[in-house]
Amino acid sequence: MGRKWVYEVKKLEKDIRVFQRLYFIRRLCRGMSVEEVAGLVGVTKATGYAWLKRWNSNGYEGLIPDFGGGRPSKLTEEQKEEL
Repeated sequence: MGRKWVYEVKKLEKDIRVFQRLYFIRRLCRGMSVEEVAGLVGVTKATGYAWLKRWNSNGYEGLIPDFGGGRPSKLTEEQKEEL
């Protein structure tokens, strides 16, 4: 279930961010601490705890990034139509 699991999930999961978060949760389930796994995957301890909280609240869906779309456009609707 070690490397094979990683390869199978990686094939199924197109978003590398979700894969990284799933890997993070899996390592926690295997007994590592948040601090250890955060260092392993290259995120802060605070980010690790945020991922864990989202996993506990919403499962897989909680690991999917939910961006607000970024910075608002400076163009008006008329300017967009002209383009």
